Parts: sequence; structure tokens; C-alpha cells
Amino acid sequence: MKSIADRIGISTHFLPSTHGEDVFDAIRMVFEAGFKGFEIVPTQDQAQLGFPENFPNVGIDLIDASPQDIDRLADALGVFDWVTVHSPHLDWNLASANHHLRNMTRELYDRCFDLAVRLGALAMTYHAGGETVGYIRSRETIWDLNLQYAAGLMPKAAEAGMPVGYEAGDLPFLKYVADRVNGWGINLDIGHAYMSAGSDAGFFAYIDEFAGRIAEIHHNGVNHYWGRYMEHQPPHMNNMIDFQGTYERLREIGYEGPIVCEIQGHDIEQVIRHCRESKDMIVGIWEGTLKLKERWNIPE
Repeated sequence: MKSIADRIGISTHFLPSTHGEDVFDAIRMVFEAGFKGFEIVPTQDQAQLGFPENFPNVGIDLIDASPQDIDRLADALGVFDWVTVHSPHLDWNLASANHHLRNMTRELYDRCFDLAVRLGALAMTYHAGGETVGYIRSRETIWDLNLQYAAGLMPKAAEAGMPVGYEAGDLPFLKYVADRVNGWGINLDIGHAYMSAGSDAGFFAYIDEFAGRIAEIHHNGVNHYWGRYMEHQPPHMNNMIDFQGTYERLREIGYEGPIVCEIQGHDIEQVIRHCRESKDMIVGIWEGTLKLKERWNIPE
């Protein structure tokens, strides 16, 4: 089993191309910062930050990528001990009421899995599909469309020996799929789960329910203010998540998989600083050398 420090990585999902960086710049910067793992979101069409327009996150266009492009990416990622793959989700929807979009999403997600196999990924994470604005359907209809994709993919994932699962969604939905597709797990995005549950007890129910079925962890802080949430925050801004209890509990259940930081920053350098803060905090809690006095971290 890798040390806890070596199991912490960074996702391209929050690496903005603020200064014109591409995915290869990001790989170099994250590696030079001492991280052993890297998560690739194979798209160039997602963004979070920037004003007056967003800066796209670094990535690769999986639809237009040539075999040579994939080979170059694989070679570059070879500096890391491990990688994971995370499906794009902006404007993609496995449960869309539009069957054309639904089928295109399935095709793209299949390509994501093929990329994960090509890269020898430790895990593959998918975003579940949801409602279509303007078309009312039952919750069960939406759940079953996501279930269909999971059931169709699982034999290939089992053959490849790759942990797979959905992230986001509430506990009943994630349980609905995982209980019906043998081997299907979850990505435990700590921020998403906390916001969905709304309490410590509700969050820890995710860990208790899915112990042994957590394919991957997404780490981020949540700032609760004015009755709303701002997620993907650095740990010194978190005021909701019980990081101490979370990582102690994950250690107790024997979780040995990757922990990928999804934390906002105005540019890649700032994201890396926030992820280093997270890495130091997680390692300290895991190894028993840090006891947080508050829910937020106070870095030394």
C-alpha cells in the first residue's frame, strides 16, 4: 500500500488556463510540486473561474484527439505513480430526455473508459445524469437511465480490474445503483456528500454504507454562508466539513485508494498551493500528528 502522502493528487477539473497553460504545463507543475498522482478530465470545454469570461480548464479534447495525441498524453503522465480519469459533465447528460444527447453521452463516457484503460488508471469516475429542464419525469426514470449505463459498463470494468462509480447525487440514488450493479462503487466527493447530507451524521452514513466500495475520494472544503454553500474551497476556508473525523474514519475502514484534490484557485500556482495545504492536513490527520481545533485548517 502506498503511503498516504503518495495517494494524494490533483485534478485538471480545477486547473484553469489563466496564463495560457495547457495540460502538459499542468502536468509539469503538479509533478514539480511533489504530487504523485494526477486526474485527467478529458475535455477542454469546462471552466469555473475568470472574469469577465472564464478561463477553460486544461485538458484534452477526447473527441478530436488522435491516437498520437493520446500517446503523447500517456507519455507525459508517465512521471506520476498513478492517474485517474473523470468524465466531462458540462452539457453532457446520461439521463437526458433527448435520446440523441443521451446516446452521445454514453459514447463519450465509453471513450473515457477506454482512455482510463490506456492510461492504466487506478479508477474511473462518472457524473450521473439528471433532469432535463422543461421535461418533467419521475425520479425513478432518471435513476434507471443511470443504472442502465452502469450495468452496461460494469462487465468491461470488471475485466479491466478498474474501480468505477458515480459521484454526486444523494445517498439513496448512489445506493440504488450500487446495490443493483455488482461491483459498481462511488466516488466519495466529500464536499458534494456533505452538502447533500447537510449534517455530520448524514455525511458519515456515506462512508458506513459504501465502505469497501469507494473507488476514489475527491477532496475539497465547503464554506457555508448566508444559508448557501461554496464548495471546492481550500481547507482554511472550510467551515462545514469535519476533516478530522472524515479522514480518521476513512483510515479506520481501511480505505487505500486515491485522494484527488478539487480546489479552486485563480491560476494553477494558487491551486497547487491550496492542494499542498490540503496534502499536509490530510497526512497530519491520517498519521495522527495533527488535531484540528476547528473545522478549518490553520496552516503553519
